[in-house]
Amino acid sequence: QHLPSNITKKFIAFQQYVIGSHKGHDYLLSQVGNADETPVSFDEPSSNIIEEIGTKSVIIKTLGNEKMCITVMLAVLADGIKLPPYVILKRKTMLKDQLPTGIIVRCQNQGWMSTDLMKDWLNIIWNRRPGVLVRKRILVLGTFKGYLTPAMKNIIGEMNAALAVVPGGMS
Repeated sequence: QHLPSNITKKFIAFQQYVIGSHKGHDYLLSQVGNADETPVSFDEPSSNIIEEIGTKSVIIKTLGNEKMCITVMLAVLADGIKLPPYVILKRKTMLKDQLPTGIIVRCQNQGWMSTDLMKDWLNIIWNRRPGVLVRKRILVLGTFKGYLTPAMKNIIGEMNAALAVVPGGMS
């Protein structure tokens, strides 16, 4: 499927910007990161239904969790290393159950990324990854408003990282 030419041009320009930054600042591939959050549904009804033609109503069986959703912040470095998933649960308090190792779990009333959680992600995931002491690094993020506040840009800058923002509609 082909993208409209204006989107393709924006994407190519952004791609060239990141590649140019990588080369111009001599970033190691292990210091070029890309992160974005995505919603994950627990019970998504199938879009494929088999029923006789002409049937007036169709019953779709679900587990009743269609609206139950979490947000997961995923990140990868340009050398292929995947950083630990950052899972945001839609709840006020942390679960008392034993949680799987290798993931970071946080709670938020709406179940999505906030500016405070982004600061936490930067400190817990981005700033504790392999090679973090290398001074030159760049983080590629989507256009979520919480990433683009002056305070957030300052925090990222204080971590000695440049910020590249994926143009809207391309993440």
